[in-house]
Amino acid sequence: MIKLFATDLDGTLLDHDGHIADEDVAALRRAREMGVTVVIATGRMPTIIDPILERLEVQPHEPVVGAQGSMITRRNGELLHSLTLAEELVHTAAAIAREFDAVPVFYTATDILMERMAFSVEEDAFWLGDALRYDPNALDNISGELIKMLAVHPDPTAIDALLPAMQTAMGQQADVVRSHHWFVEAVNRRANKGAAIAWIAERLGIRQHEVLAIGDAGNDVSMLRWAGHSAAPANAAPDARAVADWLAPTLQEHAVAATLAHFLKI
Repeated sequence: MIKLFATDLDGTLLDHDGHIADEDVAALRRAREMGVTVVIATGRMPTIIDPILERLEVQPHEPVVGAQGSMITRRNGELLHSLTLAEELVHTAAAIAREFDAVPVFYTATDILMERMAFSVEEDAFWLGDALRYDPNALDNISGELIKMLAVHPDPTAIDALLPAMQTAMGQQADVVRSHHWFVEAVNRRANKGAAIAWIAERLGIRQHEVLAIGDAGNDVSMLRWAGHSAAPANAAPDARAVADWLAPTLQEHAVAATLAHFLKI
């Protein structure tokens, strides 16, 4: 019996235009009505996606996994758990990003600072949040502990070389993954979506085989591996498809609704 459903956001529920299908929203509603805990697990900061959480009918008390698992909050803003990055490590990684002409972005629990524009003001805000601020000296001016670093490159082919370079630079101190076509994300080595879902499940008294997860990218692999049951959209990244128990239809064909129908029979 499934008691917890963990779902990625971008590329799984949310398309590039910011659209979430009514079919997926309705399926999540039916799952909650069956007593299933629904957890949104995203690379985005949970503090800046409230309109999306509202659309998904996430309740104020429900947990949300953000920043690749570095933060677990309730929708009402209560911080439940967080892991941070060492500032020296981020300086090193930012230098590597600049060598590849990628744009570093730095996150604390409350701030998002980007050294320069990557796409356009509107598209940067779409991906990173309306709270985004541009600052060429962002890393020197940021206040608070660093939760996550992002390197953005408008050319997705550049990520193929940038990713291993950042992984080498950050060594064993950070988990570095490709989270979207244009993004390399780095978080604390102990932070990933799988560990975050396990943390939530333990505190809710939910066992591993009672958890279902769906995701489409490299940053979802840990969650798909940990969950007792897992799915990936048919157009997901190869590494996500490789570890999923079941291939769902594409996002455009309502991957989340199809997954819930397949596993929960709703």
